[in-house]
Amino acid sequence: MGNPHVLVIPFPAHGHITPLLELSQCLVLKHGIKITFVITDDNRERVMHSLATNDGLDNQIRLVSIPAGPKSQETMFEEHAFSSMPGKVKQIIEEINASDNDNITCIVADFLLGWGMQLAVEKGIRGVVFSGNMAAGLVLISKIPKLIDDGIIDKDGNITKKQMLKLSPSMPSMSPSHFPWASLGIPKLQKLFFEFASKNNKSLELADWVLCNSAHELEPATFDTEPKIRPIGPLLGNNLSTNSRPEDSICLKWLDQQPLQSVIYVAFGTTTFLNQTEFEELAMGLELCNRPFLWVVRSDITPNLKDAYPDGFQERVGSRGLIVSWSPQKLVLEHPSIACFLFHCGWNSVLEALSNGIPLLCWPTFADQFQNENYICNVWKNGLGFNRDDEKIVTREDIKNKVEELLNNEMYKANALDLKEKLMNSIKESGCSYTNLNSFVEWVKT
Repeated sequence: MGNPHVLVIPFPAHGHITPLLELSQCLVLKHGIKITFVITDDNRERVMHSLATNDGLDNQIRLVSIPAGPKSQETMFEEHAFSSMPGKVKQIIEEINASDNDNITCIVADFLLGWGMQLAVEKGIRGVVFSGNMAAGLVLISKIPKLIDDGIIDKDGNITKKQMLKLSPSMPSMSPSHFPWASLGIPKLQKLFFEFASKNNKSLELADWVLCNSAHELEPATFDTEPKIRPIGPLLGNNLSTNSRPEDSICLKWLDQQPLQSVIYVAFGTTTFLNQTEFEELAMGLELCNRPFLWVVRSDITPNLKDAYPDGFQERVGSRGLIVSWSPQKLVLEHPSIACFLFHCGWNSVLEALSNGIPLLCWPTFADQFQNENYICNVWKNGLGFNRDDEKIVTREDIKNKVEELLNNEMYKANALDLKEKLMNSIKESGCSYTNLNSFVEWVKT
């Protein structure tokens, strides 16, 4: 076989692009594999910036861009990721293979892009499915036909039985209401996501490899249930970031001035939104905690941000609280002043926190975030979730109480540090993730 040339195809969303960039970085720098990375026009500039500021990767990972799809979530699935992307990617492969001495030899496609494996078969190219989320999510997708047969969901993915269930006898119990498509909140989007997930079952069967940005130590029962899924995580790139928001590095200097393990770090990723009541309760909850806090508040996290803060809030918290529009999160979570992380339970953030032994406070809002919360609170027991009132609001009192419970019970920190050690061992030489990744690299090169 000639030089390996891998075409990497992420789903066009920030949380999906980052882990595939981290995998690409590893394949290029450590193993000398040629990478062509498919990106949409609207993501290209920030990905180029990220690569340029990390080991000159802009000269080593080739970006090819396609027109950006619709901006709304409802149409991103239907009109772009499933309808227009396949043809454009097929054209890219044909153009590269017609003009380049290094033909595409392998496709690595996001698990949401099931057509990637069909394209690989059509072109006679090796195919790899990659999930940047928990492996449990892939097992759930593979169980959709059985869930329908058992009457848990109907053929459109609607929940028909609400009792707790297990995807396998050894896996943790979960609520059907926390199936990723069931928690999206928009009926049309829920139906589209479910249709997408159902179609992707075939792609798991067609794939030569199924890789996952997780670790065996995090979900051993899942990997025992579905041995084809191979954990290679946590993928921890060199502070790669694909977000266009400017990072406020002043927060690191501020953290230097805080006592060890004293700061509540609060961040909700790139897509979580809070309504006015939720935002105000969070602000008042942080004030009631009477502890230092670093709060990342995006300009679009809530409507009318300028008027969203409770009257006198910023004056009352003074220098005890620092509010920034964006932060270098990996560096923040590595900082010794951080006591805990209050967040949305996005998987990239979960791995960054676990890799630093940080106890967690869970505020999930949609998709796989509820499943992640379940593992944090009920399986790993390194964090706590919030209760919601009759209006489904997390109250200021519950925020204060959960912060106190988390930080006053040494069990949570001990469990967090134990998970950190296991994760770091997994990516060290002879560790499970290390071994899987190297086996994959050897396969790509043969």
